[in-house]
Amino acid sequence: MPRAGTQAWEFLKEGDVISVIAPSSPIDNPQERYAKIRAYFARTPFKVHIPDDLIEPTVPLDEANTIAKRASFVHEAFASDAKAIWAIGGGGWGASMLRALMRYPRPHKVKPILGYSDVTALHLYANAYLGIPSIHSVVLGINGDISPGWNHNGIDTALALLSGATPVVRYRFRPLNATARHKTAASARIVGGNSLLVSALNGAPGLTLDSRNAFVFLESVADDPGRFSRKLMGLTYSALIRDCAGVIFGDVIAQGGKENPPAIQEQFDDIVQRFADQFAADKIVLKADNLFGHGPVNLPLPLNTAASFHRDGPIVTGSIWANRQA
Repeated sequence: MPRAGTQAWEFLKEGDVISVIAPSSPIDNPQERYAKIRAYFARTPFKVHIPDDLIEPTVPLDEANTIAKRASFVHEAFASDAKAIWAIGGGGWGASMLRALMRYPRPHKVKPILGYSDVTALHLYANAYLGIPSIHSVVLGINGDISPGWNHNGIDTALALLSGATPVVRYRFRPLNATARHKTAASARIVGGNSLLVSALNGAPGLTLDSRNAFVFLESVADDPGRFSRKLMGLTYSALIRDCAGVIFGDVIAQGGKENPPAIQEQFDDIVQRFADQFAADKIVLKADNLFGHGPVNLPLPLNTAASFHRDGPIVTGSIWANRQA
């Protein structure tokens, strides 16, 4: 297994290409979205490559394309001259192509994969299997710039990370337990993503995250409190949580793009707080309020890169480098 956090990618410069992939579900009106994506990037220093046959929905599962073609697009993006690989959408089915993708030779070029939700399957491929960084961010075809979706923020903050215009992002976290409140500083990587994918692939050879000296980031959607609790407990009893330095919770949302009803929110809050106090009392457990996930705001979070955390009174500030070796 590659040692995590030992490689870095080149910051994008003018004229560099971003390859667009569709690893999961199809998006609505793909040709219209392609045109909007191309128009957006025509106003930037960068170019995009969108394969003509990227989205050819399957029946009856309604995948973006066949397993073989979805895997081949990711492989071809790594083999191309593109400097970054950005998912056009999430949804489902990303994990089904991982075996086909892992049959290809390991790519020689380090390129960040961007996306969130079901794109977590590819974050696990990048971080665990290849040992390279990636960026948890808005998807390219459904965001505040291209087409209305759950995330209202646009592409620009992720582009600033890719280009090095913003080489480090700083976010404020709320400490959830005594360990987090008493620890003044910590340095660690961040790994993780959508809790369903992290949970489903935990233990899979080559795709299980190395959480040593790392914070495990988890966000969730389409869960009722019972399902979310069962997934979290499964992770709690595994090496992923046992060996980690801490846990960062993003948004936990019952229905994407909608605010949780008060009774559901109370249950989610209680599950997370109980985890922090009783099941991970020796870990630094933090909450990112309205920063990452399936809510209106989904800011870019570098994964498998260097990060540091400093407590200043009741708030913990995390500094996460876009492209610094951990």
